[in-house]
Amino acid sequence: MRREEYLHTLTEQIRCKMARGTIEQEINDHIEDQKAEFLSEGMSQTEAEEAAVREMGDPVEVGLEMDRIHRPTMAWGMIALIVGLSLAGYLLRSVMYQTVLGIEQSAGKTEDLFWVGTSSSWHTSLELPALLLGLVLMIGICYMDYTRIAVYAKPILIAYQVLLLVGLQVAGAQVNGSTRYIIMPFGNIGLNLIDLLWLTIPLFAAVLYSYRGQGYRGILKAILWMIIPSYFLIKRCQSLIAAMILEVVYCVVLAAAVYKGWFQVCKKAVLTGIGVVVVLIPVLLAGGIWCFGMAYQKERIAAIFSIGDYAVDFPRVNMIREMISGSSAFHGNPQFKELLKYVDGSVHLLASVVAAYGILAGILLVLCLVILIFRFAKISLNQKNQLGMVMGTGCTALFLIQTVVFILENLGGVGEMGIYCPFFTTGRSGMLTSYILLGLLLSICRYQKTAPEPVVQKKVSHSWQCGFRKKQKE
Repeated sequence: MRREEYLHTLTEQIRCKMARGTIEQEINDHIEDQKAEFLSEGMSQTEAEEAAVREMGDPVEVGLEMDRIHRPTMAWGMIALIVGLSLAGYLLRSVMYQTVLGIEQSAGKTEDLFWVGTSSSWHTSLELPALLLGLVLMIGICYMDYTRIAVYAKPILIAYQVLLLVGLQVAGAQVNGSTRYIIMPFGNIGLNLIDLLWLTIPLFAAVLYSYRGQGYRGILKAILWMIIPSYFLIKRCQSLIAAMILEVVYCVVLAAAVYKGWFQVCKKAVLTGIGVVVVLIPVLLAGGIWCFGMAYQKERIAAIFSIGDYAVDFPRVNMIREMISGSSAFHGNPQFKELLKYVDGSVHLLASVVAAYGILAGILLVLCLVILIFRFAKISLNQKNQLGMVMGTGCTALFLIQTVVFILENLGGVGEMGIYCPFFTTGRSGMLTSYILLGLLLSICRYQKTAPEPVVQKKVSHSWQCGFRKKQKE
C-alpha cells in the first residue's frame, strides 16, 4: 500500500476533523523515521517506503485506536457542577428575595427596601431567562474550535474596543460622573462596560500568541494592548478596582506566556518585573488617590476598605459583620430576617446564606465554586496546546479574583466594589460574560487531546522557527 493511500484510509477513521491533520503528520513522521532505518540497512527507496508503511500496521485498526485517543471529551462533571451552582444561586436569591418581600409587604414598606424596590423587576422577570440563555450560550461555545480565535484575534479585539467606544459615545448612560452602562435601543437594557471588558482577556492571550519569538519587542507590544481597556475603566467608568483586576489578569496571562518561552527572553528577570508590577501598581494607585486625590475619590477608597470614621457611617458593612458574627456552624443568626432588610441580598448572598443557615452552609457554597475554579486551573495549566493553556489561565485567574472579592465583600472585610461573581450575584452583562468565558474553558477541556496549535502569521527568525518545530516534534 502506498503511503498516501495508507494515510487517507487511516484518517478516514478519525471522527474529529480537528485532529486529522495532527494525526496524519504524526503518522507520516513515524513512516519517515522507519524508512530512514530501512535505508540504512541497504534497502532501496521503494522497498524502504513499502516496508515502513507495512511496519505501521493495518490502517483501519491504527485509525480506530488514534480516534479513541484523540476523541473530544465533554467535561460532564464540570458542566453538572456549573448547572448546579447556577440553580443554587438563583434559588437562594429567590428565597432571600421572597423572605424580605414577605416581611416588608406585611409592614407596607416595600418602596423603601433597596433590593426589593429596585431589583424586583430584574429578579422576577429577567434573571431566569438570562440564566437559561447563558447556559445555552455556554454549551454552544463549548463545541466551537477555540483555536480559531488566534487567527483573527487582532482585528476582533480592535473591532470590539471600537464598538465599545462607539457604544459609550452614542448610548452611554452617565451616573454620578461615571459612564458605565451602554443602553441598548430595545427593552431599556443596560450593558455594564466592566463586565464586557472581561471578554478581552482571551483575545489578549490570542494576540500574545502571534508575538511568539519576538523577544522584548513582543512584550512591549503586549503592554501597549493593555492600555486601552484601562482607559475605559479608569477614565469612563471611574472604576479603579476593575482596572486593577483587569491589569492583574493581563499580567498573569503575560507571565504564563513568558514562562512557556514564547518570547525567548530572560524568564527570571521578566517574571520578577511582572510580579513587582502586580504588587506595586495597585498600592501606588490607591496610595496616590488617598494622598492627592479628590474628596469623593478618597471616600470611595475609605468605603471599599472600611477605613476610619467612614466605616462607622457605612451601615451595610457593619450589618454584614453583625450577620456573620451572630451565626454558628449549624444555625443562622436569630435576627436574620430583621438584618436582611438592610442588606442587598443580590450582592451579599453568601452573608445572607450564613445568616439564614449557618457558617457551614456558606463554606459549602464557596467550596463548590472553588473546586470548579481549581479544576479549570489544573486543566488549563496541563494543556499541551499552548494557546489553550494561556487563554484558560487568564479566564481562571479572573474567576478566582472575582470569587476572592465576593468573599471579602460578604465577610465585611471591604465595602461593595461592584464586581460580578459567577453564580452568586446578579446582572445581565456579568452573567452572560461569565457563561461565555465558561464555555471557552469547557471548549479547552473538550479539545485538550485534539486541538492543534493554530497557524498564525508572525515575524520570527529562521533559527527560532527551526528550534520551535524541533521542540514540537519532540
